[in-house]
Amino acid sequence: MNRLFFFTFCYAVRFIYPQNNLIIFSESTDFFQAEYKNKIIPDIPQTDLKITGINTSTVSIKIIFANKNLTVIDTIVSLYHLDKPTDHQDIIYSIQKDNKTIRYLASLPSSDIKPIIPELDTSIVVKTREEKTIQQIIFLNDSNQICLTSIDSADFTKVLKYIDHTPNIDRKIVLIENFLKYNCLNTQQAEAIIERAPFEVERLKIIKQIFFKLTTVFELNKWKDYLKTAVAEQSFLDAYAQFLLDLKNNPSITDSLLQVVYQKLQAKNNDFDKINELKILFSHFSVSIHSLEKLISLLQHDQHKVEILKMAYYTLPNKSDFPKTYGFVHFNESKEQLKQFYEKQKK
Repeated sequence: MNRLFFFTFCYAVRFIYPQNNLIIFSESTDFFQAEYKNKIIPDIPQTDLKITGINTSTVSIKIIFANKNLTVIDTIVSLYHLDKPTDHQDIIYSIQKDNKTIRYLASLPSSDIKPIIPELDTSIVVKTREEKTIQQIIFLNDSNQICLTSIDSADFTKVLKYIDHTPNIDRKIVLIENFLKYNCLNTQQAEAIIERAPFEVERLKIIKQIFFKLTTVFELNKWKDYLKTAVAEQSFLDAYAQFLLDLKNNPSITDSLLQVVYQKLQAKNNDFDKINELKILFSHFSVSIHSLEKLISLLQHDQHKVEILKMAYYTLPNKSDFPKTYGFVHFNESKEQLKQFYEKQKK
């Protein structure tokens, strides 16, 4: 009984006194310090900090800005959130751009990388206007709901270098997730981001997030090669297949939008350029069989029509309409290819 009591007591103590870390960073990139347990940290103001080994459920903290014109934020933050692990986590908060409020962002497994200074992580210190611009791209861009164009390549390169020079793994993941939240990518940019995810579980998570931020979402099955385990590969393939099937729920192409797109495609000189435009369109809008027939008529070659019709299948609200597309191509071989594709999708 004594031994049982001892183990029960130890378990209870561990449950009551978990060990977690608190990370705070400034979205406005204003330098600050924190007063915690009557101690000012760090010695020199910076744009983010990490307090480790916290064994309480809440933390009373003051945010003191280097700019004395900014009001001190005196607040209490919680280290526990519903449906989140409660031990050995990095609990991440951000100081909002207005420098008046602090907001919970995420709970992530604690990084194995230790801070250079005890209780502090000084890996990210914004020193230049260039770095401030990069953080604005990551956290403040507005990609809108529909990703018809990708982020500027020069801005993307700046962000990529910034992420690469972030040594703290947890911080790197936060940067990637926020970058995806506020920016749109083409497939090449997305692959560069995927390659920077440090762990299999994070890589799979990021791949699934990227689907919604791509200018074109087709022909991505090869992304399974970025994953090492069979379980992760299958999880990706299942999620991707479901994502494509859900495209039929996207907003419908209106008559006015159809007219604009039709005129834009007419101005293109070759099928290749037209296909690229249609890939973007079908990635974000559902299409009726009548609208599809009008758009496909602008392609000259049967093999190109077959290619884009297979993609358009996922955007049709009524999949049983697809056999009607057999009449959109000229050769029997093309018709047979479409028929085989449709029969495979029905299984």
